[in-house]
Order: sequence, then structure tokens, then C-alpha cells
Amino acid sequence: MRFYDIHVHSDASIGENSIEEIIKQAKRLELTGIAVTDYFSSLNDIKQTREKISNIDTDLDIALGAVIRAETSDQLKKMVKDVRKHVDLVLVHGGDYRINREAVEMPEVDVLCHPELDRRDSGMDHITAKSAAENKVAIEINFREILESFKKHRVYVISNMKKNIFLAKKYEAPIVATSGAASIWGMRAGRELAAFAFLLGLPLSGAINTVSAVPEKIIHINREKLAGKRLPGVKVAEEENKGKGV
Repeated sequence: MRFYDIHVHSDASIGENSIEEIIKQAKRLELTGIAVTDYFSSLNDIKQTREKISNIDTDLDIALGAVIRAETSDQLKKMVKDVRKHVDLVLVHGGDYRINREAVEMPEVDVLCHPELDRRDSGMDHITAKSAAENKVAIEINFREILESFKKHRVYVISNMKKNIFLAKKYEAPIVATSGAASIWGMRAGRELAAFAFLLGLPLSGAINTVSAVPEKIIHINREKLAGKRLPGVKVAEEENKGKGV
């Protein structure tokens, strides 16, 4: 089984550890791949992070992501447009309902992170869930929210995550489970993240998919787009054509 954690912060933003340390921990946890996903500040920072990743000798599948933290709709659109062609994954920092709704209406966005963050409600409704399904924006369940919450607040977080899973299932929006880790000690094995998703209401097969098939597919499709092998509605079938002597 191939397991991915597509939301891990490095010391380039809020994380405590270097990319090398994150990779070592991912190997200990028997992950197939990770995404180094720091808050977007500049394209130069993204370039530097990609260079760091390319210089590391590992068989781990390492994707580069950017977390967009925006305060307005216009700011969100601009930042997504700026970063989309430079990273494997675009994640949006959720919590504000306006940002949640705008993010799931953008096909350029891959993941809406923790839509329930710092809220008494779940941050989603049937409108946002339906948009997420239509635009293939994955709804994240973020383990760090559970790890760093306490008592009554943790009860709210769990309840709201369950509501979002229910909505995502109803409208068939993709779901990803991530560690959201800001240190290597916050990272979790794929089976642990799948168990987390299962406890929140997903069937076993669906829970496993949140850390395997779903994130792997997102990364694969985006890499094809970045390589010019896939356009909206079109895939360049290189290998298939070669096999037919084209």
C-alpha cells in the first residue's frame, strides 16, 4: 500500500525541521511520499525549496506544495494564479467561510485545508461541498487540529470534521487526511491517518483512500500538467501511442 501525507511544514515557514529531517521521519513512518507545503510568500522561496528537494538523494516521492493564506477573494485569486504553475500542490488555508467558498469554486486549487478552523460551525454547507465535488477540490481533515486542541474545543473540532466528511461523502467531493505537521513529531504513519479518517465516519476503504489513492492521483495529474502532458479535458497519451507505433 502506498501512503502519502500531503501537508507537512518545513522550517521555511512555520515548521521546526529541515526537509532532510522530514524525509528521515517519513521513511521511519513507512510513507511512500510527502508534500513539503509551506506558506506561500514568494516565487523565489518556492524555487529555493524545489532546488533543495532536487538535491536530496532519496527514493521517497517528494512533492512541492504551497499553502495560500488570503484575507480577501481577490488576494486568493491572485496568489493562486501566481503559484499554480510552480508547484505540485496548491492548498488553501481555510476557516473563513468566504475563503472556504471561494477556494472550492477554483479548479486551480487542490486542497481546502481545515475549513472548520477556529469556528463553532464546520465552515462548510451543501453549496461548498457541491462546488468542491464539481471542481475536484479535496476537503482536508487535519490531524494537527486534534493534536493541538483540548477539552471542549476538541469536541467541537471532531464534531465539525464529522459534519464535513458527511457533506463531502454526500456530494462525492474528494477527501484527504493529513498530519498538517509543523514538526517531525507531529507526523503520522499512513495507517494512523487512515484510522483517523475511519473514526470520523469514513468507511474503511474510503479512509485508506484519503492517504493513498486520492493524494497520489492529485499529485500525478498536476505533474502531468506541469510537464505539458495534460490540458483541461485532454491527456497526451505518450506511452500508449509509443506502444502502438505512433
